[in-house]
Amino acid sequence: MSTPPIILNVEDVDESRNLIRRILESAGYQVIDAENAMEGIEKANKFKPDLILMDINLPDLDGFTAVTRIRSFSHLGTVPIIALTARTVSDDRERARAIGCDSYLNKPVDFDELITEVDRHISAGHQRQNAATIREYYLHEQNIALIEELEHKFAELQAAYERLRHLEEAKSNFISVVSHELRTPLTVIHSYTQMLQLLPELKTNEQAKDLLAGVTRGSNRLQEIINDMVSVVRVELARAEFDFAPVSVRSVIKAVEEEQGPIAAGRRISLKTEIAKDLPMVYGDFKQLHSALARIVGNAIKYTPDGGWVMIRACTLDKTDYEDSVDFVEIVVADSGVGIALDKQKLIFDKFSTAEDVALHSTSKTSFMGGGAGLGLTIAKGVIESHKGRIWVKSDGYDPQNLPGSKFFILLPAL
Repeated sequence: MSTPPIILNVEDVDESRNLIRRILESAGYQVIDAENAMEGIEKANKFKPDLILMDINLPDLDGFTAVTRIRSFSHLGTVPIIALTARTVSDDRERARAIGCDSYLNKPVDFDELITEVDRHISAGHQRQNAATIREYYLHEQNIALIEELEHKFAELQAAYERLRHLEEAKSNFISVVSHELRTPLTVIHSYTQMLQLLPELKTNEQAKDLLAGVTRGSNRLQEIINDMVSVVRVELARAEFDFAPVSVRSVIKAVEEEQGPIAAGRRISLKTEIAKDLPMVYGDFKQLHSALARIVGNAIKYTPDGGWVMIRACTLDKTDYEDSVDFVEIVVADSGVGIALDKQKLIFDKFSTAEDVALHSTSKTSFMGGGAGLGLTIAKGVIESHKGRIWVKSDGYDPQNLPGSKFFILLPAL
């Protein structure tokens, strides 16, 4: 029994690729799939198929570039190539033939025509073009050199991406392991501290009571940091745990105001809200949205000097404002703080990133420029994006004298 002809199908759209595969396999062909041009070039070189179906619109290199590269391999010189595309560019057909395609089919493909063309070209093989002029030859050689350089750069980028992916995975694993391992000794410290506080001989010792209170405050702060680390992992790896339901943004803001109000008052910072009367609801997790907004407001308070102000505004944005298909609820958290350096505004949402030099921070979470683990905004961003929302910041820069302030913008799809 003879081996069925092999067809390489280079197509990035899953539905189209699977449909063509079923049609060709039902006609007795063996099909090898490729999802992009680089994979198509690699598999063409490896398997030497009897025919190649090449989509022109591919996510990495276009199909014409892929065909040019495939034709540069001597052992693929006789392999027929059929170009497929949904484009309506008038000269695509001529271009396809010029670079070495044997046929050109428009999408959506007529399957009877596809089978007919495949049968015909497998039988006939690739029809070589007339001999090229010297100029065409050198242009072709230059094109091949450029494509080889592109392949090299793609390979470098892919390797760099893989390294970054592994580093990101390692960071998440590190956070998960460290936070888990810290919980046990922290629980022991907390338990022994409580036991010491119950000893009769220490209840009347004011110095001992002050020392134990300091240990309690330290362990509580460490517990908050561990909780933040756990929250990062949960946002990244367990977003399905969110309890989604219609949520009143007004209620979220009021809850944050009630929680953060005493902290702001302790620093003589005015915390105000402006909420539109007709503010729509959003579909989300109340607890998670509260946590995200509280972190942003808390961050604004932290970087605002004593006596300043923080404002929370919320309104509805019409979908035409952002050329979207839905309306949005916009929440803006503005402050009169020190601002954020321009070169750090894209970094503050990254894990363990802080706006300023950590060596200059105090150890208090709520005091001016108080230090932190650099996870609050990371968690907030993860929560907002889990709700199909967006978050970004605007600031004229960092200036502790003139206090330009910052504005954090949150967009959430409205119900």
